[in-house]
Amino acid sequence: MHLSGPRICSSRCEARGFGIGRQRPGRRSLAMSARAAIVRPGSALRAPAARATPDHILAAAAGLFGHQGYTATTLRQIAKAAGIRAGSIYYHFEGKEQVAARVLDAGIDALTAAVQACLDALPSGAGARARLAAAVEGHLWAMVHHRDFTAAHIRIYRNVSEAARQRHQPVRSAYTRLWDGLLDEAAAAGALRRDIPVPMIRQFLVGALNWPVDWYDPQRGPFDRFAAQMTAMVFDGIVVDPEAAS
Repeated sequence: MHLSGPRICSSRCEARGFGIGRQRPGRRSLAMSARAAIVRPGSALRAPAARATPDHILAAAAGLFGHQGYTATTLRQIAKAAGIRAGSIYYHFEGKEQVAARVLDAGIDALTAAVQACLDALPSGAGARARLAAAVEGHLWAMVHHRDFTAAHIRIYRNVSEAARQRHQPVRSAYTRLWDGLLDEAAAAGALRRDIPVPMIRQFLVGALNWPVDWYDPQRGPFDRFAAQMTAMVFDGIVVDPEAAS
């Protein structure tokens, strides 16, 4: 692997709290719920909350959405996982559509904050290639450490109502612009192929970085090594000698 600039240690991103303090004003930090209030379906039933907060409800919903999808998940199931009565959800949300939109927001918020934290940890003047490597690591970190929310985002985005997607679209678009900006920088620095449009590179790259949420197993090795291997494939491909392979 050939990277310019220093590797960004994932522990530094974690220590910086994913830049959670940088969330948009007036909006609850759903990335914080992914960090501090995540509830998987089984554990929620063993330790129900008497008066669940909105973040607790969203964490329960994310776990269910990620495991069984949007259509198969009911408000009653979400309430049961959160340890509250079904009607109590309406104290905090208009219904399942709004819950889904907020879960979608939380998945992207976690990604945005992790990527920004890794970028902020770079030394001043870091090159475009180092910035892109930091973004790759931040995205991967959020995908695997906020698995319920990021997996839910991938699984339910195309199945929620159009109204839920519209609620979520500004958050999703902002993350797309973050990646496009980084890739534009890399292209301007001559670090990217010129025969492939930046939007296509972004779609391919982010799509590839999303799916480890399904198959990454921390028991097989530390995250730092996994992130280095993924970054090596992004920058250097999988073929050692392209001429020999042709």
